[in-house]
Amino acid sequence: MRRRPGIGGLQNAAAARDQYRLLGENVAKLRTDLMKEQLATFRSQLEDFARKHKNDIRKNPTFRAQFHEMCAKVGVDPLASNKGFWAELLGIGDFYYELEKGCKLLKYVWQLDRSMEA
Repeated sequence: MRRRPGIGGLQNAAAARDQYRLLGENVAKLRTDLMKEQLATFRSQLEDFARKHKNDIRKNPTFRAQFHEMCAKVGVDPLASNKGFWAELLGIGDFYYELEKGCKLLKYVWQLDRSMEA
């Protein structure tokens, strides 16, 4: 007949769970730190790219659209603020900021209208 674990077995299982939890927390912290480092590197590289190609971004609509598409894919919004880093770097003024706000308002009204029809 097989013996069931006693208090010692339960204590060993609890200790093993604690070790696994600590190991999981350490792995998560290492991954988070690595991701933060990679994001910082990417941001600096993106800033360097924007500085280097500033004139092309401002003058060439196709290149600008491709740049914005690339930024959108990684979650960077150069139009998010007219006072931010991207506005200073690229010279994006109030026009684009107001345009973005107008687009967001139209999207909100459209969603509101559609929800009322349903």
